[in-house]
Amino acid sequence: MSGAPFNIKRLFFRPAHTDSVYPGFSPFAPLSAERIDAARQKHGEVVDQYLRYLHMGDPLADALVEHFETLPAGEGWKLLNRAIEEGIEALQDPPPQLTALFAELDHVPFWVDWERMRLGSAKICKNGVLVAVTFAGYALPYAYLAPANVPLVFTGELLDAAAHRYARTARFVIETFFPDGLRRDADGFKWAVMIRITHASARRRLLQSGTWDAARFGAPLNQAHNAMNTVFFSFYLLQGMRKLGVRFTPQEAESILLIWRYVGHLFGIDPELVYTSEEEAHRLVTVALSLEFDPDENTKKLCRTMLAAGASFMGINNPRLERWFIDLVIASSRHLLGDDLANRMGFPQAKHRLLCRAIILWIRCSEWLPFLMPPALRRYMGISFWLQAGEYETTPLRPN
Repeated sequence: MSGAPFNIKRLFFRPAHTDSVYPGFSPFAPLSAERIDAARQKHGEVVDQYLRYLHMGDPLADALVEHFETLPAGEGWKLLNRAIEEGIEALQDPPPQLTALFAELDHVPFWVDWERMRLGSAKICKNGVLVAVTFAGYALPYAYLAPANVPLVFTGELLDAAAHRYARTARFVIETFFPDGLRRDADGFKWAVMIRITHASARRRLLQSGTWDAARFGAPLNQAHNAMNTVFFSFYLLQGMRKLGVRFTPQEAESILLIWRYVGHLFGIDPELVYTSEEEAHRLVTVALSLEFDPDENTKKLCRTMLAAGASFMGINNPRLERWFIDLVIASSRHLLGDDLANRMGFPQAKHRLLCRAIILWIRCSEWLPFLMPPALRRYMGISFWLQAGEYETTPLRPN
């Protein structure tokens, strides 16, 4: 048994770093003058830096998508797919926009350390079921907070075929966390690039639609919100799994953040917004939530859609089992989010809360006393559960 020495108190009392990272509700509307002034008084000039990133897109990806419009229908995406699969050098005369993008993508920053990143991959793969629960009950609900969720509602990205969209997102998370899943020829890398260009395409459609209020919301799928999404899938994943009883060594936690730091690079996020520690991630969260990210009707709609899609994603067809599964997810979400925030997100009241707490206590105990987790069940808890039981998206990502 590795890690810190056994401490009975840790079985029953969560350490301080697993407390809610939601700072509370502001009396002012998101991004209102009053709220911005209050945030400036508390956080200083960094607030204005964050506000600037709300109006920034992705220059390299945006230029490429704009160039696609000058080509025959579908030709740009074919060039992109070939560059992803075979490398930019496989194209005889690639457009300069595509060359510029892959000059950035093919450069592996000095700080990328594949061996260190495997620590986080191993921990995540070992706890795949708990990753799924944290993802559905904690990370995604935070990602649905307004106004960052507005592009999803505008484009119908999650409201249409929700189980399929959830499966696609789950696959990207899985591929990202596979050992070496972000190497140049791995699927995690390929999906990251495709998602980046798909975001740029959606951003351009929304800006051209005439219905997007840039003065109110900033740019669609902007730099600040993309950075926050990497926070939800790394820092919040750590926080949520700790609340479910999982222990992380400092090296494992650092490894998970390093994986998503590289995802941020592949997404074209400005290095100033790509955090390198839990403290930096928490600072970004604190500033962002002081300015925006309040639950609204869109949040409730997206959370309901996610809950309804969960059973389908898991391949559950029995109505009674489906109801039991949804109730357990709701109980887990309320434990992770806290009742106040869960109520504002529109989560129903939870059943099986005692069962949920008993499971969490058992997980916490088994982290200290591994023999409490039978080997067969430990295998069931692993990432293979996602691949075998879930509606795992196996087709390549393609633009809508």
